Amino acid sequence: MNKISVIVANKKFNSDKKNISAVARRVFLLLKKDGYRVDFYLVDDDFIKKLNRVYRGKNKTTNVLSFCEPKDFISAPSKLKYLGEIYINPDFIVKNNQDNKLMVVHGVLHLFGYDHEYLKERLKMEKKESDLLRMI
Repeated sequence: MNKISVIVANKKFNSDKKNISAVARRVFLLLKKDGYRVDFYLVDDDFIKKLNRVYRGKNKTTNVLSFCEPKDFISAPSKLKYLGEIYINPDFIVKNNQDNKLMVVHGVLHLFGYDHEYLKERLKMEKKESDLLRMI
């Protein structure tokens, strides 16, 4: 059993909450990952821009950011392994004609170690995203 939390930072994103949760549950099922906990935050342009600037050095808004729990982070004992946090910006996604499902898949894959900094990594991640999206 996994625990997927979706925290809405602005009431206008309430309608996205159930969909994000359902897609995330499906992704974990398809990846055959069990015993995990992840927190999704639905945030606006200003909030994600600040995160992007502080943690990635990029002073611009974006669609999704993932933050893995640090390896040496001390947390309360739990039966579930805490993976981290995924911040999704629904406004950016709508404005740029993107897909919420892809952003959920993308964020979760980052928490499981996928990356797209180099071509080989990017191709592997994009293939996994594509495979998962076909099955959702």
